[in-house]
Amino acid sequence: MLAENGQVAALAKELGLELQQKTLLECFEEVVNYSRKEVPYRDFNCAYAFNEDLLTSMHMELAQIADAYGITERQAALFAIIIEICEGDEVTKKDISDRMQANFVTYLTYERDFIELEKKCLLQRCRWGRIRVPVEVTDCLRESRAYRKPPCENLSTLAILSRISKYMKALENEEYDRRMVIDEIDYMMIANPQTGIAKTMDKYGILKRGDVRTGTDDEEDDRDFTDSMLRCERMLFYALCYRYHEHDDDDCGWWDFHNYFKEDDMDYLKDKYQEEGLGLQEKGVIEYVNVDGMAVKDRFHLTDEVKEQMLADAGGLHDRTPLSGLIRSDSIVQKDLFYDESAERQIMTLESILSQDRFKRVCASLKEKGLRTGFTCLFYGSPGTGKTETVYQLARRTGRDIITADVTKVKSFWVGESEKNIKNLFSKYKRCVKESKITPILLFNEADAIFGIRREGADEAVDKMENSIQNIILQEMEDLQGILIATTNLSQNLDKAFERRFLYKVHFENPSASVKSKIWTSMIPDLTQEQAGVLSGRFDFSGGQIENITRKKTVQAILSGAEPRFEDLLAFCEDEAIQGPGGIGSKIGF
Repeated sequence: MLAENGQVAALAKELGLELQQKTLLECFEEVVNYSRKEVPYRDFNCAYAFNEDLLTSMHMELAQIADAYGITERQAALFAIIIEICEGDEVTKKDISDRMQANFVTYLTYERDFIELEKKCLLQRCRWGRIRVPVEVTDCLRESRAYRKPPCENLSTLAILSRISKYMKALENEEYDRRMVIDEIDYMMIANPQTGIAKTMDKYGILKRGDVRTGTDDEEDDRDFTDSMLRCERMLFYALCYRYHEHDDDDCGWWDFHNYFKEDDMDYLKDKYQEEGLGLQEKGVIEYVNVDGMAVKDRFHLTDEVKEQMLADAGGLHDRTPLSGLIRSDSIVQKDLFYDESAERQIMTLESILSQDRFKRVCASLKEKGLRTGFTCLFYGSPGTGKTETVYQLARRTGRDIITADVTKVKSFWVGESEKNIKNLFSKYKRCVKESKITPILLFNEADAIFGIRREGADEAVDKMENSIQNIILQEMEDLQGILIATTNLSQNLDKAFERRFLYKVHFENPSASVKSKIWTSMIPDLTQEQAGVLSGRFDFSGGQIENITRKKTVQAILSGAEPRFEDLLAFCEDEAIQGPGGIGSKIGF
């Protein structure tokens, strides 16, 4: 590929010379060969002359390189020599000054040019002050084309986060200079004010346009102490964004950031943090991590509010929560349910409270009185008595969607992962409440698997994990802004602390004979009252078991082509009852 440029062509024409195009790689080769000179030295046998003779004699080639990269001819000569010295590896300042036979003071005169080459991403400062040419630059040169720094304008929030991840990973590997990294990220934010992350930084005063460094020379390092610390806080914000976006890490400690700061800067940030004097703390950008229902001051993260605003145009917060799905209220099929008098009275009360207008008034009244507004219910009783179906029908009649919590996905064998799962579950529900016009119901089905009795003096890792999960749930129930309903077949396994936190507790008993008769005729309308009475008196079935008989009747009708007789129903009922010791029928739990 030829490196064409109008300035080079104009100069050649002015001098009356015929322009002979050279490839970019050929230009580099000629500059390097001209500057090379043989020297006796213990580590190498050649050095490179960087002087006026080189700039004059290689003027055409240097102009072509300069035009291709958007740099000066002096910078082009330095760039060509450094590419040759680096040979794809990192080199020290001493390596460069030795090979160019320059004393230290002379080397300092090159610093301004190095900074400009860094800005173009043609040079990269690495660990311990080393310098290297990025791989992408040499890859382009191998194809005789100029590497151009990717534009920083018109980026999305996700594109910015992706670049932040690249920079942070390089810092972790000690490949980038910290000063360069924060300058680059700052510039991206200023150049993309339309993004969610830039708007968030502007809202909380994390970055202002005047904060971006001009970065032309070392005078930038003479900024006052306050400005230096503000830059450190911005770096902390960027690092937190990176850890959340790249690693889903929402539980950070200071050790997680040791690669991103100098030791003195880290000490200052830690001291201010302990004093709760960091600007990020005062502005509500970061908060303590909650563990076992308690704030742990040596762990912190971005607040959900900040993350929501930052990722507003990038799909929202990460969906890592164990929510098995959203059940729309209008998708729930209507079913007639029958209860004993006590349960029916309580369920009618709940339906009245959960109606849209009344629920708002109830919450407003509780708030005025300084009482908690979270609405928590426990449905407990024998299997098959209609606990879960009652939640569905309440949701259908009150127009509320249901978010089901998949309890099996909450628990993880990874240390600390279960606690994160349960916290993220409640975080997502909070977001759903904020985003929904009508508050949805958070349903914990078969909640005894997670609301169990806490173990005193737990030493085993599993017991500690169980206790941690339960403590988190207890705290979340205290702070709930919404509706939580839990169902359980094993109420005796619930911790007493959970019982207190349920505002309403509805006991679902096995239906009485009269209720069972209604269920039978509701599910099998062709039964006579007498037949329904026989079935309800002879078999102590729950509503779920009666539904099983109804399904068997339907299957048999399809197979035989004729409706089963009453005697067939009796046989189905006999099969449904599992025979216990001595031939006594025992109910099954579904």
